[in-house]
Amino acid sequence: MKTSLILATAVAALSLTACDSAQEDARKKALEAQADQLEKQADATRKVGDAAANTQEKQGEVNSTNTKAANEAKADSLENKADAVRDTK
Repeated sequence: MKTSLILATAVAALSLTACDSAQEDARKKALEAQADQLEKQADATRKVGDAAANTQEKQGEVNSTNTKAANEAKADSLENKADAVRDTK
């Protein structure tokens, strides 16, 4: 009898601690919603960062191409001047 009373008390204690109160449930839901919101912000931040990096990369490629073209044109002009000097001999 003593053993069954101890077991019943233990079962009752476990069942009470296993059940969350309405306040605890609400707190957990609020924390979960907050965590979800932070993950959404992280995803959005990542997307914005990736887009900015891609834009900078494209601009860098355009700038690089423009610089190469300008340098090539300058080199061609210098070669043409060198040819003109040679032709005046």
